[in-house]
Amino acid sequence: MHPLKALEFRLGALQAASFTSHGMYLPFFPLWLQSKALSPTVIGFVVAIPIIVRILATAPLLSLADRSFGARRLLLASHLGQLIGFPLFLLTDNSVTIMALVALVAIAQSCIIPGNDLVSTNAVQRHPGLNYGRIRGAGSVAFFITNIVGGYLVGAFGPDIVIVALTLIPLLGLTATLIAVPHEVPEPASPSEAQTEGTSPRLSRILWLVLIAGAVTQGSHGALNAFASIYWRSIGFSDEVIGYFWAAGVIAEILVFVYLGRHVGRSSGVGLILLGSAAAVIRFTIMSLQPGTEVMFVLQTMHSLSFAATHIGTMAALATLAPMKARGRAQGNYGSLAALTTAASTIVSGVIYSEAGAGVFAAMAPLGAIGFVLMLAVVRLQKDQPQRTGSGG
Repeated sequence: MHPLKALEFRLGALQAASFTSHGMYLPFFPLWLQSKALSPTVIGFVVAIPIIVRILATAPLLSLADRSFGARRLLLASHLGQLIGFPLFLLTDNSVTIMALVALVAIAQSCIIPGNDLVSTNAVQRHPGLNYGRIRGAGSVAFFITNIVGGYLVGAFGPDIVIVALTLIPLLGLTATLIAVPHEVPEPASPSEAQTEGTSPRLSRILWLVLIAGAVTQGSHGALNAFASIYWRSIGFSDEVIGYFWAAGVIAEILVFVYLGRHVGRSSGVGLILLGSAAAVIRFTIMSLQPGTEVMFVLQTMHSLSFAATHIGTMAALATLAPMKARGRAQGNYGSLAALTTAASTIVSGVIYSEAGAGVFAAMAPLGAIGFVLMLAVVRLQKDQPQRTGSGG
């Protein structure tokens, strides 16, 4: 196998291992909580804990990747934390203890996906022949497959199989990290960074605007993730059709990762975020009008733009605009911002949905509009202040 193809395969395995865990946790961990006789109110609070942890922990933890600790050790520690933490859930039925364990495991979880993206985008920049989209697309494929397999496992063995699986899956992550992530070698500083040796390079105004635009556009999916299935069922769509709606979004997302992912490491990603934020405005505005089945399928395939194109564009911006010695911090800041906007939009959508029903989706469209306007400002700034790749301003 060609060395670049082999590296792409290893990095894809790293993404797949992490999204296998994600694909088991997101849909099925609440079922395990329900099996412990926790009330819906408590379950809602427990499910919110990891979001709060990501807001607070992602940026400071990812900044460790810029220091001697490095991305490899950070990822190994994160997978090991899950390997130790998840079996403890089988030893308790106490809701307070479960909450404490969720918070501790969430600290480990918060580093993994942004850490993988940091490792992958750094590799793409070192080896321009790599395609970030194929690497990240492997994660989406793993997530999709795990959703299906997990359903069969829970049906066959009961809710405790969720904890067993979440205990074993980090072994895949540990193995993939050892194989795919090299021991860090300090990168040579650029001339501008050399002048500020010993200080933390600043992130440019352009990069901050891009990160905020990407985060608010991703935050516009809060109502979709929380209430789409409930809304679809309320207007008469069957559970099977609802499953196809979600599948259409994931498949379209994978295709866009594969075909547009090559932009990471080769462009600033501005055009992709403009496209993604505009798609979010259109998608959620039309969704609020209660369209029929065919239109709803089209709107779900637009996940490939509102989510995937936005994500690719943000990763491209991080790869080309973040200073070499502050990439972990930049990636962590984006993770915290995205968690914050998603948490806020999800909480607000609960209030809006109870009053306005489908109008909750239209309420998400302004977030996409904010992202679009911020990216127009970035375009203007780039024309006025041409920025050298990787300079950080």
